[in-house]
Amino acid sequence: MNTKNFFLAPLIASLLFCSIHNNSYASEDNNKAAKNEISSYIISESYSNILPVKLLLKDDWKQAPAEDASIGFTQNEIGVKAYWQNFTFGIAHRLDYFVYTNSDTAEAFYLERTDQPLTTQDSYKLSLKLHHQRSNGFRFGYKWQYESFSTEVNIGYWDVTATRESHINGEVFGEENNNITGTAQLSEFYSDKNFLKRDKFDRWDIDGYGVTVDVSALWQINNKLNLALHIKDLYSKYRMKNLGYSEGNVDTEGTFINSLGGQSYLPLYRGKETSDNYQFELPEHINLIAHYQEDSFSSETLDINYVARYKRQGTVNFYYAGVQLDFDTATLSLMLDLENLSPQVQYKNQWFNIIFAIDELDIEKAKQFTLGMAVNYSFN
Repeated sequence: MNTKNFFLAPLIASLLFCSIHNNSYASEDNNKAAKNEISSYIISESYSNILPVKLLLKDDWKQAPAEDASIGFTQNEIGVKAYWQNFTFGIAHRLDYFVYTNSDTAEAFYLERTDQPLTTQDSYKLSLKLHHQRSNGFRFGYKWQYESFSTEVNIGYWDVTATRESHINGEVFGEENNNITGTAQLSEFYSDKNFLKRDKFDRWDIDGYGVTVDVSALWQINNKLNLALHIKDLYSKYRMKNLGYSEGNVDTEGTFINSLGGQSYLPLYRGKETSDNYQFELPEHINLIAHYQEDSFSSETLDINYVARYKRQGTVNFYYAGVQLDFDTATLSLMLDLENLSPQVQYKNQWFNIIFAIDELDIEKAKQFTLGMAVNYSFN
């Protein structure tokens, strides 16, 4: 069974511009009055423990996948957000890809793509969940400000223009002559770009809608310590009616004699194609950031903060530590992902915000890559 398309689609969009408008890790002053501001931003965060991101993008499987391969994702958003007093309003386009798998599936795909027989082990347990959604929408919110605490809630409404959720489970075996035998169960909802390469039918409803809730809070505990919490998609529910749906089995019961006189196997698909209602949720994207001001190194023109950050995206936990340098008119943050050893640099001032992070200086080996920008304009 050819597994060529198993991992390609979910990570195709991973190279990226990224902004951190909603994930600003710099501390804020809760005592100031609400400001009027408009911001345009572009945000993307991608990660893979399967294979370096660039190799996945190029479909160039010349490197074996990691033994603990399990997840790859890219989450992207571009939009405009406005603050007017304590109210917020924004319009955005977002694209989310997630793939969940296991080491057997990744290994089988690598061997098949490099024309090697699947004989490194007795069998390969296939397990794959692929989810993709693309939508346009708007958010409306309100920010409550108190003496040492502020919180903001944004409710989003999304018009889904494309979606897909695919599941593959089964077991395959390899032979020395490069034949692949086995069975697999397939089920997927889709608006297009499905495993079976089905064309869209007029009866399929490729549009749907979704509702999301985002929450953020900032707590100034004392003169030295503050905590910031940002949760994107704390609640999410997307619904679609009459979406394309396929369900069936792939097996290698069919055999034939190839041009070399040997026996080969012809994968056969037996199943149904219809339409059905479909709903899905997106995983929460959590950021918890703590700032501690260090007075011994501070001066009239510079404040130094120690920063610790916890992030959860998809099913992956990330832990960061670093320093933040607050100058008169700008902020520079230097952070390190402690597990993936990915350094992150962020610079922001009144007008713009830039971030860059990568786990390897050699882009060919990078499994974590972030780059982005936001531009802000304040008005009375």
